Amino acid sequence: MIDTTCEERLNRLLARCGYNSHAHLYYLGDKEWFWDSEHEALIAYRSVGTRRIVLGDPIGSPRAIERVIEQFVADCRNLRQVPVFYQSKASNLPLYHRLGLQSIKIGEEARINLTGFHTNGKQWLKLRNRLNKFERGGYAFEVLHPPYAEPFLNRLQAISDEWLQGRSEKSFSVGAFSPEYINRFPVAVLTGPDGTCEAFASIAGDHGPIAASSDAGAGAASRRITVDLMRYAKACPHGTMDVLFLSLFKWARENGFDVCSLGMAPFANADDSFIVRLLYNYANKLYNFKGLYDYKNKFSPEWEDVYVIYPPATLPVSALLLAFIIHTPVIGNQARLGADPMRLWNKSVRPRKKA
Repeated sequence: MIDTTCEERLNRLLARCGYNSHAHLYYLGDKEWFWDSEHEALIAYRSVGTRRIVLGDPIGSPRAIERVIEQFVADCRNLRQVPVFYQSKASNLPLYHRLGLQSIKIGEEARINLTGFHTNGKQWLKLRNRLNKFERGGYAFEVLHPPYAEPFLNRLQAISDEWLQGRSEKSFSVGAFSPEYINRFPVAVLTGPDGTCEAFASIAGDHGPIAASSDAGAGAASRRITVDLMRYAKACPHGTMDVLFLSLFKWARENGFDVCSLGMAPFANADDSFIVRLLYNYANKLYNFKGLYDYKNKFSPEWEDVYVIYPPATLPVSALLLAFIIHTPVIGNQARLGADPMRLWNKSVRPRKKA
């Protein structure tokens, strides 16, 4: 986790400018920070070899974001480092391209427009019936706020451990369960007929008022939340997470939020290139990307393009290192790479000898 001084500075920045889709992950403490010269915008990144891999777009006002990107890229070049931006949005593409960087689409982020969200009509009949069935069966939804009592944290920990089924937590671009981390955010829970928590989702975002600022930009006017950790007990009935999400959308709309991000669907309508196909073929053995896209799409989100930004001729190695840091456990603040990335890259692209 981050220290008190860093936390206070981050809190002030978020209160002034609001959250983006990744701001909550800055609290994990597994990234380095780069502030602009005026301390008005922030970049979070992980150093791997000669790469500095940035998570998402910077946090700050539009003017400060442009400044911090320019200064970060210049600093990387001065130190012979390679800047890579992962999960950037289209709004900053002109700036990246002006700085001599290239872009490739690697997926789409699902965003629920809460102001217009409803479950009326024939297309929502199945989900509506499911929600009604759970309510009749005694299931209840609520949003709880920290600090949490130890028994509640222990229950969330038990659900998380059961959900992981012995797998390691991913890192960098997704949250990882810990009592310290979960205690920073509200948690949406679905309780069973006996009152026991059966599923939960941590909710990051603009839970406090955003300070008015003439330089805040249009994005600061919208209150947004991002669903972070989403986990459920093994014995949950089918459709539990559907009910949790539908209830969360309703709660968020009633509490004045405008947008709910469900995160990225990797490789959804991605650019067709050798490196994208290679990464898809490798990672799809571990994850059902089409299933993830289809699940999020059932809630009729707006899909926003997501990009990787990189200097020319650096994408293959950068993409490999990116895959490593996402799927590698973090010990303290350091990624624990279990193998030489370059050796695995050579192995993955080397033609097999004929028998």
